[in-house]
Amino acid sequence: MFQLIEKKLREITPDMAEEFLNANIYAGQRPIRKKHLRVLSEAIESGVFLTGNIALAKQGWNGGDHMLANGQHQCEAVIATGKPIVAVVEEYQCKTPQDFAMLYRQFDNNAVRSLAEIAIPEAAALNVQWSKRLISVLLAAISFLEGHIGMHKNERVTYLKKYLKEGNFVQEIIGCANPSEIAHMKRSPVIAAMISTYRKCASDAETFWEEVRDGEHLSGASPSFKLRNYLLTTSISFGRGVNANSLNAAAGVKEIYSKCIVAWNAYRTSGRTTLKYFADKEIPKAV
Repeated sequence: MFQLIEKKLREITPDMAEEFLNANIYAGQRPIRKKHLRVLSEAIESGVFLTGNIALAKQGWNGGDHMLANGQHQCEAVIATGKPIVAVVEEYQCKTPQDFAMLYRQFDNNAVRSLAEIAIPEAAALNVQWSKRLISVLLAAISFLEGHIGMHKNERVTYLKKYLKEGNFVQEIIGCANPSEIAHMKRSPVIAAMISTYRKCASDAETFWEEVRDGEHLSGASPSFKLRNYLLTTSISFGRGVNANSLNAAAGVKEIYSKCIVAWNAYRTSGRTTLKYFADKEIPKAV
């Protein structure tokens, strides 16, 4: 957990802003947004800029060097205009990269940080190399499994640590594949099903989902073939209706997840399935 060391109201001159920017070395820092920088610069030039907020952290894992957690746009605007601002400058102690990732995502009051922008630094702190798209879909799948579809993005990100093994499994199955070949799998209910089945039997899950991914050497009656065909011809409906020009059917997250589990259960029991779905029944459990 990060710890506040000092908090002071200070005048930020261009020289001081440049000094702060020298500490802007966080690999997960987002690029400068020109529009936001312009808005801040215009506010400073016209004298209507209010009190700023700048945060730095003393690293406990990198020789004690400081790292900027918030305020890069404010500092850039001060340098661009050549005019000072008044800002609350906070200094924190972060013992680990995860502490800093947690601190970084707390500063979300100006140009709002997206889920990806706070999740990628968290993933980096956990030493995982998942793609940005995979992280977003994985977090949506975790929200579904945890029963908190509408959970706040800051809360979602904390679940990455809990699902490291499952995330690595998903990355192994679809992370290195051609995106056009795994579009049917890179969806939250399918990822959620991958996680549930992995937790039941990792070796069977690997074989099953590779079959669903590739469709090679499968009989038309096999559960993995039927699930693959279903996913290839079904898109996710979020309650906005079905596109009349689409050749695909549409189904909700619950239905797609349920059919994934039905197919998996048939695979595990060497049975057959027609992937029937009953909306009024509980979601099936993976066996």
